[in-house]
Amino acid sequence: MIKKISYLGLGTMGSGMASNLLKAGYELTVWNRSVERNKPFARNGARVADSPANAVRDVDLVMYSLSNDQAVEEVVFGSNGILSGINAGQIAIDMSTVLPATSLREQEAYSKRGADFLDAPVFGSKKEAADAKLWIMAAGKRDAFEKVKPVLQHLGQTIHYFGKNGNAAAMKLVGNLIVALEMEALAEGLVLAQKAGLDLSTVMGVVKVADFRSPLLVGNGQNILKRDFSTSFALKLMLKDARLIEKFAGSLQSPIPALRVVQKNLESAVTLGFGKENASAVIKALEKEAGVEVKAR
Repeated sequence: MIKKISYLGLGTMGSGMASNLLKAGYELTVWNRSVERNKPFARNGARVADSPANAVRDVDLVMYSLSNDQAVEEVVFGSNGILSGINAGQIAIDMSTVLPATSLREQEAYSKRGADFLDAPVFGSKKEAADAKLWIMAAGKRDAFEKVKPVLQHLGQTIHYFGKNGNAAAMKLVGNLIVALEMEALAEGLVLAQKAGLDLSTVMGVVKVADFRSPLLVGNGQNILKRDFSTSFALKLMLKDARLIEKFAGSLQSPIPALRVVQKNLESAVTLGFGKENASAVIKALEKEAGVEVKAR
């Protein structure tokens, strides 16, 4: 039975998940590169570690959510990283969005230490992480998955098992491909509606009920009309994921022509200075090209 957990990476997603682990009553150790993010957890009873290696000692389960493959390289494989502190019998879960090849490399390294490993990225953003409403995918040994499933149930509303390591990481990229295309479709559609002189509140009234509706389109569309680009999922991270998808699809010779258009617009929006805003700020690159601003009247 898992009682002691360490969580590494207390960013937008990790902080919400770590908070829910504390609320669930687990003995929690935290580590974050920026030590300021550790303080709220320390005040609520978590132990703060001074390195990834120290964070994973004497716990049953190691969990982490990191920004990119480079961060995984440093925190997992680096000097004083997780692998230098983990022991046989422990389980590690990478909840980051990374290439499947990265997950397979992690699995091999943990196996040499006698530890089990799951790749378990999530769908959802800041609110879902805070509310324990994430959609979680997991891949790795079935018995390891069954051991950690009760923990994951404190973080998400659904959990989907994908079999062998790397498959959950692959599903995350498949899902993020769909998300990127939806966000681009929303941006292009709203700019076109603005250029056509349509009332955008009425446009969103159709988006809410038509057969192409989705929570992503509705939520982001309403925020765009209010010019609210506060960050749930940063535009620069969507660009990072688009590049991962491009690399992954290339390795499989799977065509992604639509994503290449999205990636170009993401790059334009980042160049214009909107990288730290929500991914919906991709519309700002299109607005500049069209000479309009999309907002409710």
